[in-house]
Amino acid sequence: MINKMHVLFTCIILLVLTSCDNEPYEGDIILQDISCELAQAATIEAAGNFNSATDESYNLLCQAYRDALQDQIDLCGDENGVLQLIITNLDNCNADDTDLCEEAIVSADAAQIEYENATEDREEELCNNYREAIEYQIEVCGDSDSLQAILDELDDCQPVFVGLIGIWKLEAWNTDMARDIDNDGVVTNNYLEEIDCYNNETIEFYSNNTGTFFYRSVADITYTPNGNSASDVDFFITCTDIDESVDFTWVETANTVEITTVNGTELSYLINGNSINIGVDDGFSATSTVDGESMINERVIFVYLKI
Repeated sequence: MINKMHVLFTCIILLVLTSCDNEPYEGDIILQDISCELAQAATIEAAGNFNSATDESYNLLCQAYRDALQDQIDLCGDENGVLQLIITNLDNCNADDTDLCEEAIVSADAAQIEYENATEDREEELCNNYREAIEYQIEVCGDSDSLQAILDELDDCQPVFVGLIGIWKLEAWNTDMARDIDNDGVVTNNYLEEIDCYNNETIEFYSNNTGTFFYRSVADITYTPNGNSASDVDFFITCTDIDESVDFTWVETANTVEITTVNGTELSYLINGNSINIGVDDGFSATSTVDGESMINERVIFVYLKI
């Protein structure tokens, strides 16, 4: 029983390691607070100890792990409810009372949440985590058409590669920190979902190793702080239509496309299956409405998909 539980909680520990980024932004109005990072580190240590528990130490290490998870929720939040799911299913930390099938279902549900919210650069990794959780659910609960259908859809989690020549459209602004840009109470790591702008920005690659960036809108973003938390702000966005283009030359390597614009700017886009993306420091910028100087600046991974 304990060995089965360790297999399950190895999956859960991976989820803890991949879903807990919650850092304050680098701005003039927030002092960095590392209490969340310390709580995350404590959870990782407690998870590792629990994963090595024996029959005799199971209850004690389970309780320590459960307490560390609760501390992390208190200090960092629990955006997708994954940490609370783990606490709920640890129950009273009595291994003899554990329903392996129920635990496997919860683990698979948590893995699904992580996969569906994955950024482009981590999609394959979290897809494999989800596959393993479904396979374990089948092992302890039995097979079903619905579970096998999920595995068939996930296939081998390998990205599909497409040719570079053609038109690519901007589809995501992926960031490390989730925010509620449109002030609707829902946070996301893909800011483009929250901004009613940049809906038709494209890159076109031609067969003669030239291409063109097409820019059709630009946003002016400001924010008003509402409290002491980095996430407790209201954003305001003004989108202006534009019609600009920049020509470039390009060279494709094994996994990148190196671009040089007519202005001499050099850009390196990562080719990732059916997408190309580039990370830009301060790709997201918002100015405080309070003093007109304080800024929220965040690194953004701009993701383009071929159309």
